[in-house]
Amino acid sequence: MTEAQDRCALLVRRFRREPDASARSLLVTIFGDSVAPRGGEVWLGTLSRLVEPLGINDRLVRTSLQRLVTDGLVVNRRDGRLSFYSIAPAARNEFREADRRIYYPRTATPWDGRWTVAVESPGLPTGERTALRQQLAWLGFGSLNPPVHVCPLDRTEELQQLLADLGLADHVAVFRGEVAPGGRSTKDLARALTGGLRELEPAWKAFLRRFGPLAESLDGRTPPDMDPEDAFLTRTLLVHAYRRVVLREPELPAELWPTGWVGEQAYAVAATCFAALAEPADAHLESVVAAAGLEVAPVDPAYTGRFAAARALLT
Repeated sequence: MTEAQDRCALLVRRFRREPDASARSLLVTIFGDSVAPRGGEVWLGTLSRLVEPLGINDRLVRTSLQRLVTDGLVVNRRDGRLSFYSIAPAARNEFREADRRIYYPRTATPWDGRWTVAVESPGLPTGERTALRQQLAWLGFGSLNPPVHVCPLDRTEELQQLLADLGLADHVAVFRGEVAPGGRSTKDLARALTGGLRELEPAWKAFLRRFGPLAESLDGRTPPDMDPEDAFLTRTLLVHAYRRVVLREPELPAELWPTGWVGEQAYAVAATCFAALAEPADAHLESVVAAAGLEVAPVDPAYTGRFAAARALLT
C-alpha cells in the first residue's frame, strides 16, 4: 500500500471516529461536488451507499434530505417506489456561485479601481435588514459602518436582482465609482473587507495540517493502488473542509489581497489532492450508480475546469 492510499484510508477512519461535519452539511457538498456535474439528480439509495462508510446510516440520510427539502436546497420526485433528489431550481444560482468560489482561483483580471456601494435607507425592519446584510456578505460586500456596504467587484446586476427578490429595491441606493482624492483611501476600504481574515488563519492552518501531508504524498499523481471508494470519500472530505473556509473569505481583486495569504497555499493543496483523486473517485461514483441498475450521466463539460489553473502547474 502506498503512503497516499494509507493517508486516504486514515482520513476516512478519523472522520468516522470523530466526525467534524453534520450529515446534512456533507450531503450539500456531495450535491455540489458529485451530483451537480452529472445531471444534478441522484437516487436516495445511491446517496446512502456513498456515505455509509463514513458512519452515516440510511435513517440519517433520509432525515438530512428532508431538512434540505424544507430549506429549499433540494427537491425530490418519485419514480415508482424510488425517490430521487436534485438541486432545487431556486438554489441553483447559489450552488453555481459556490462552485465558482471553491474550484477557481481569484480573478487575475486587472482591477479598474472602481467600487460598488450599497446604502441602506433608515428604518429598515430588523428581519429585512438582517436578510439583506447576510446576502450582501455572500456577494462579497463589507460594511464600512452599519448602513454602508462596499465591494470592489461589479455586483450591480446581482445586487439589483437581490433587491428585487427581497422587495427592497426602493430601500437601498446603489452606486458604482472610484474613491475620490482626499477621502478614505483604497487601502482603508480594503481593510473593511480583509479585517476578518486573521480569524480564518487557524481554520486554514488546520486544513493544511489535515490535507497537506496527503498532497505531498500524491505529488500530483494518482497512485496505481488507490482504492476508488477511499478516493471518493477523501475527495468529499477535502472539498467539504475547503468550502467551509473559502466561502467565508471576502471576494477581492488580486491587488487587494495581503501578500503570502495562507489561503493561496490551501488552494494549491486542494488542487493537488483533487487532481490525483478525481479519476478513481469518479469511477467509484459510477460503479455505485451502475450497481443499482441506473444510468450513469456523463460529466457536464461546464465542470471539467475545476482547479484547472492550479492543476496545470502540477503537470
